[in-house]
Amino acid sequence: MGEPLSAAPTRIILDTDLAMGAPGSDIDDGFALALALADPDLRVELVTTVGGNSDVATSTRLTRELLGVLGHDDLEVVEGAPAGDDAARELARRVLAEPGELTVVAIGPLTNVARALALSPEVAGAVREVVVMGGVFLEQTNVAAMPGEYNFWCDPDAAQAVLDSGAPLRLVGLDVTRRVRLSRADADELAEGGSFGGIAAAATHGWIDFQERVKPREELEQGSCALHDPLAVAVATRPDLVTWRDAHVAVETEGRVARGVAVADLLMWEDPPTPNCRIATDVDAAAFRALFLERMASLP
Repeated sequence: MGEPLSAAPTRIILDTDLAMGAPGSDIDDGFALALALADPDLRVELVTTVGGNSDVATSTRLTRELLGVLGHDDLEVVEGAPAGDDAARELARRVLAEPGELTVVAIGPLTNVARALALSPEVAGAVREVVVMGGVFLEQTNVAAMPGEYNFWCDPDAAQAVLDSGAPLRLVGLDVTRRVRLSRADADELAEGGSFGGIAAAATHGWIDFQERVKPREELEQGSCALHDPLAVAVATRPDLVTWRDAHVAVETEGRVARGVAVADLLMWEDPPTPNCRIATDVDAAAFRALFLERMASLP
């Protein structure tokens, strides 16, 4: 009897506001791209860029540069919002061409995904799944200047449009992503690896330095940084890493003090609203950490 056939890789479109490579910029999108490429159970079909952590032109340039470092400079990158709708059109075209086959992993503001749905509402029924790093559901940011999680805060209207679309959604929010951390010691270990490890280590130390400077009284941000976006990438193939719960989520788009805040109804009362997503409520941080570091060690 022959060996059993392995399951086909999950095919994804990664929508990102990548900033790794810019001094003192957020790094988790870069690690998310690296993780997606290192995961043998994932196949990245397309990368689309969106403004967020950096302007979209810079994000596009940094994405292409990082793909070169990772040995994937042949992977197509399409620039998107706010500069234009090229990414939204390509995202919609690809999803509609192969109904049920492509998962969208959105780790930046949801502008491109919302525009794709506005251009072609049929995308909601054709996409295999949309995995979103966004929102905070069981906690709060506790920061008045940014009451909603960053991706939702940047474009709350887009987040609400995606939630209203009827697409199958899984949301990985700050409640869980803040619990998965990369320390300075981890960065030093990365530096002993290949080309990506050296770049990633320097970027990690720079980002931790920045976080410590601007968040001096936030204890969690001292000496380590969160791996928000890599967790969203990981659950595309390892949903067991987190605990899921059906919910109905709405996003505040016009509030004077609550821009981008996600309100999650956990369907506990009589006659609850219809769920429109599944939200992550807990994470096996040790299992994710082991997976993440193993994948990073495999990179060139």
